[in-house]
Order: sequence, then structure tokens, then C-alpha cells
Amino acid sequence: MKAKLFFAALLGFFGGLSLSFIVNDFGFFEPFFEALIVSLVGAGASFFLDFCFREGNIFAGWIRFLNRYFYENKKNPFRFLYKPLGGCLYCSNVWVSLGFFFLYWAIQGISFLWLVPILFFSHLILFFLSKHFDLDS
Repeated sequence: MKAKLFFAALLGFFGGLSLSFIVNDFGFFEPFFEALIVSLVGAGASFFLDFCFREGNIFAGWIRFLNRYFYENKKNPFRFLYKPLGGCLYCSNVWVSLGFFFLYWAIQGISFLWLVPILFFSHLILFFLSKHFDLDS
């Protein structure tokens, strides 16, 4: 219960802070909010993909394919790609967030110094999403 309240308070704090800077000039904090938005989009997309990979959903065949040809096949030399291709939520989140970073970099021109913080915040947001919104139930 305390973790949910803390997460809600943290979300409210960042929401209020971002709203106050949207009303005023972004100024110094603009790259931070850009990085936070890219992190939110990357984590949300990873969480949505994890939902789509569940049995009975649209991309369940992809996970069955990965399980059959990457995870269970011991002779496959590309077996190490199982987790980044969707077998692990956090492992694939890195690549999804990296894709959104490069997309935002191509459109808006965000600095490469924000790459590691974006991946960190994306992982942190995804951790809270997966912990508090259980898809199995």
C-alpha cells in the first residue's frame, strides 16, 4: 500500500512540476522533460508489447515461435537473442526504448548524453508498471 501511495505521489509531483513548466518557460529543464517523455513512451510501449505477447492476444504466435526455435532449440547459435526479442520484458525494453530514443533524436535532436538516463528511467517506470499492474490476473 505504501509503495502505491509513493508511486502516486511521485507521479503527481512530476505531473505538477511538468505542468508548471509547460505553463511557464521550459528553460533549463526542457531536456529533462523530453527525456522523461521518451522514457514514458518506451516503457509504455514495452508494457503494451508484453500484454500483446500473452497467450490469447495478437502476438502470442511470436512468443511461441521464440520458445520453439530460440529457447528450446539447444543447437540454435542465436539462442542468446531470445530475451531481447521478447522473451524478457526488461531485456526487450532496452531495445524498444533505444528505438524511441533514436526516433526522437532524428526528429527533435536530443543529445546523446540523455541516452543512459532515458534507458534508466524507462526501466524504472516499467518496473513500477509491471509490479503494480499485474497482467496475469
